[in-house]
Amino acid sequence: MIIRIIFTLLMAISFSCEVSRPQGYYSNDNSTTLGLLDRLRSIPGLRIGGVGERDAQVYLRGQTSIKYYQEVVFYVNGTRVGNYSSAYQVVQPENIDSIKLLKSASELSLYGSDGRDGVILIKTKN
Repeated sequence: MIIRIIFTLLMAISFSCEVSRPQGYYSNDNSTTLGLLDRLRSIPGLRIGGVGERDAQVYLRGQTSIKYYQEVVFYVNGTRVGNYSSAYQVVQPENIDSIKLLKSASELSLYGSDGRDGVILIKTKN
């Protein structure tokens, strides 16, 4: 009887930890020496292709269409900028406050068909 009570208590604790976990993945690296691409590389679940920082392509790992990979969509301070190349031109790395990757169905549903392949939200300091 005592073992069953302890087991039940432990199960309740582990479930409460799962519920309180925030959705998405945040990168709040305050380093001003890292570029945008280096910060994105630190986020689990992203695949980065292409050559060089300016022309890189960013995908959700495991997301493909029949013909090819689809890039994630970038939003900077709530405004859609498009793919990584567009975000690279708009964002200055030293002004990045946070980066959030959205990849769950519930998060992406807010962005409709535009977000079906993943969304990266970048918030700047200014």
